[in-house]
Amino acid sequence: MNLKIEGIIDGAVRIREKIDVELPGHSGLAGAVDEVNRAAQEAQKVALRGRNFISVSRLPAAFLGLALLGFLIWAYWNFFLATSVSVAVPERDFVDENLRYFRKAKMHAVKVDSSAEAIQRISGVPLAKKADVAFIQAGIPVPDSLTVLQTPILEVVVWMTRKEIDPKTRPVSVVLTNVKDEGSHSVAKEFFHRWNSGTKVQYRHEWDSLAKLPGTSEPRYQIPPEVDAVFVVVNVASERNVEAIKQLLSEGFEFRSPYIGAHAAKLRYAQEFRMPAGYISQQPEIPMQETLTYTVPNVLVARPGISDSALANLSKLFETENRQLQSKDFVFNATDASEMFQGLDAFLGILINIILGFLALLGLEMWVYRKRFHELNSLVSLLSMLQSNKDILGEADPLKKSEKLHYLSTVSDLLSLISAINGFYTQENSSLLFNNQSEVIHQRCDNLKLNIQLKILHAGIKLEPIKTPNSEKP
Repeated sequence: MNLKIEGIIDGAVRIREKIDVELPGHSGLAGAVDEVNRAAQEAQKVALRGRNFISVSRLPAAFLGLALLGFLIWAYWNFFLATSVSVAVPERDFVDENLRYFRKAKMHAVKVDSSAEAIQRISGVPLAKKADVAFIQAGIPVPDSLTVLQTPILEVVVWMTRKEIDPKTRPVSVVLTNVKDEGSHSVAKEFFHRWNSGTKVQYRHEWDSLAKLPGTSEPRYQIPPEVDAVFVVVNVASERNVEAIKQLLSEGFEFRSPYIGAHAAKLRYAQEFRMPAGYISQQPEIPMQETLTYTVPNVLVARPGISDSALANLSKLFETENRQLQSKDFVFNATDASEMFQGLDAFLGILINIILGFLALLGLEMWVYRKRFHELNSLVSLLSMLQSNKDILGEADPLKKSEKLHYLSTVSDLLSLISAINGFYTQENSSLLFNNQSEVIHQRCDNLKLNIQLKILHAGIKLEPIKTPNSEKP
C-alpha cells in the first residue's frame, strides 16, 4: 500500500474549512493548518523532482550500482576473461619450434618482417596493424611503457674470431652478424660498448647468407677476407646454425669468450653460461673445450592495457606440462597465508571504499532533506504549544468544553497528517530510513496524540468542589 499525497492535501483543506466553521476565533490553529497544507504540497513537489532521472535521491543507488558493476567488470576483465591474443613474430623466428607454444590456447601468431615492426604493432604506431604481444629476442630496445615477460626459450652468444687475431692485443674492426638492429646486432653493439675497444666497428649483416639449410642449391657463402670476427645470438641446436659454425671453424675461426664481467648485470638479460666441450656437436667435437659465454632469452612484450588474465594465459603457455612432485605445493605455509591476507585486504579495501562513498552520498541526501524534516518537527512543536492550555479536566462550562474538544480533535488530526507526510517522504525515498529524524517525528506525533487522547478522556470526569472548613454549616 502506498500513501497518496493528494489525500493528505485534501485532508488539510477539509480541516481548514472545519476550523472556519467550528473554531473561527483560533487564528493560530488556522495558521498551523495552512503550514501543514504547504508542507504537504512541498512534499508533492519533492517527490516529483525525485522521480527525475538525474535527481539527487538517485545518486546513492546509482553510485552503488555503478561501483559494484565496475568492480565486477574489472574482476572479470582481469581474472576471468579469456580472449584471443595475437602474437607478432619476426619472420626469422617464425619456426615450428617457437610456434608450438602459441598453439596451446586462444592465440594466433602473425608473421612480421622484423622485431621493430613487431614493437610498432603493439605500441599503437599509426598505420600499423595492431597486435597484443610481440615475440622478440631480448636486447632489442623496448619502450618503458610496455610489459616485458621473459620466456624459457634461450639462445647462446657465439663469439668467434680468426685464429691469428687476439681481441686483447689487436682490435676487431669488421664483424659479421645478423640483420641490422635486430637481436644479434643490438646485443653485439652492447658488448662492444662494454669492452671499450675504442675502435669503430663495421658490421656485415650476412649471417642469414652463411647459415643456410644444408642441401640447398645455392652456392656456398664465401666469408669475406676482411671479416675479423663473428658475433651472433642464435639457437645452437638449429641445424643451419650448426653448419654455419662448422664452416667458420673450417675457414680459420675459433671460439672466444665474450666475457664482460660485472657489466652483464647492467644488461639484465644476459646470463653467464659455461658451454661445455661438445655442446654444439659431438662429431666433430664443438667446441673443443669449455667456453664461458652468455645466454639471451626470447621475451614477450605486451601492449599497454592488456588484461591480467591474458598475461596469465601467456605465462601458462611456457610452463612445463610435467610438474615435479613437491610437498611445498600442497602445504599451507606462511607465504600462502600472507598472499591470501594481502588479497583479502585488497578486496576489503575496495569494498570499504564503495561503502564509504555510498554513505557519503547518503549524508549528502540527508542534508537535502534535513530542511523538510525540520519544518515538520517545528510544526509538531507548534501544535504542542497550541494544545498545551486546552485542558478539559474541571471545565464546567459546556460550551467551552465542547470548543476545547473540537480543538484537541483537530490538533490530533493535524498530527496524523504530519506523520503521514513524514511517511510519504520515506516511502518515496527508502534511503531516508537511515535518517533518525524521520523516526523522531513519528515518535513525537504519537506521544503528543496520546497526550491529547488523555485530555479528551478527562471530559467524562466530573470533579466535586473542594469543601473547606469555613464552608461547612454549624
